[in-house]
Amino acid sequence: MEMAGTARWRWLAAVPSVLGFAVALRCVWDFGWTGRGTPAPVAPPQRLVVVGFYRHVRNPMYVGFAAGWIALWVMRIENGEPVVARFRGRNGKVSSMVFLDGASVMHTDGVEMLPEQHAVYSLHYNYGSNGKLRECTGEAYQWNPDTKLFDYKHRLGKKLTRDTCRKVPQHN
Repeated sequence: MEMAGTARWRWLAAVPSVLGFAVALRCVWDFGWTGRGTPAPVAPPQRLVVVGFYRHVRNPMYVGFAAGWIALWVMRIENGEPVVARFRGRNGKVSSMVFLDGASVMHTDGVEMLPEQHAVYSLHYNYGSNGKLRECTGEAYQWNPDTKLFDYKHRLGKKLTRDTCRKVPQHN
């Protein structure tokens, strides 16, 4: 009986996940087809994209990816019931979090699941109006099975940020 309940909740999480990723993929398509570019800052659209979801939302790619990842990552099943993942931040406070994944011409947010470290890594970087990388930061949260929380891990976040920021494209 519990397996049937768990399966039902997984299907409920699949609906916003599929819809969110479908919105994001449509936006990627619009960037390529209408804008003649990509969401990546190294090859941004050459034309302003104001079709599809861009008619209604300033950055629907963020909204789509957020909905997709939230549905996949935030929900856990415990005793056949959905449980919201909780995170202990650098200030020690416990809360639920939302991670964004997407890009605009000047700003990128990325989220990576790190199964080997039982962690979630979030990267953020921005370009200035001159096209130069202005900021590159990140943070890591590692699963603690004793407390059932994702704990902020400064050392892991610092290492991942250093390694990842070296790979961020530089504009001339």
